[in-house]
Amino acid sequence: MKTTVTTIVIAVTAMVVLVLAACASRKEAPDPTVVQEQIAEYLAQEIDLVRSTVLDDDRAERLISLLGERDRLISDHVTEVIAHRKEMAALNANYNAERESFDALLNNYNKQRESAQREIVALIAAMKNETTAEEWKILSKYQLKRLNPRQTGYRQVPGGV
Repeated sequence: MKTTVTTIVIAVTAMVVLVLAACASRKEAPDPTVVQEQIAEYLAQEIDLVRSTVLDDDRAERLISLLGERDRLISDHVTEVIAHRKEMAALNANYNAERESFDALLNNYNKQRESAQREIVALIAAMKNETTAEEWKILSKYQLKRLNPRQTGYRQVPGGV
């Protein structure tokens, strides 16, 4: 269990880093409609997978609700990372910025990141509670594939620095 949670946390962290790299290299903002359509498509595919894998309707519906919560957490974290990058860029551009300002900004970001990690780990535990080991094996493979930052719609979040 710890290995799977660690792997997912690493995948989420890697995704965020690569989101920022992808956003930084973009010359134009992506079409928000296309991004939202891609995210909706991924979620629809995952919901279909849950319904075909978790045959107990009540557990499947609870798990689907948790998937929505997971996506909200990831989206919130990406937004926080983008905001942090903008704040860091502005501070870095200020020739007179002092180390204390950088330390405060980094400390605040680290608190946000640690909080997000705790939330996602707790959510993963709740998701596992709704599945059997075999069901989780199938679903977690899809989740890791979906969270691959090179293939996810989250890499195109507008406003990246």
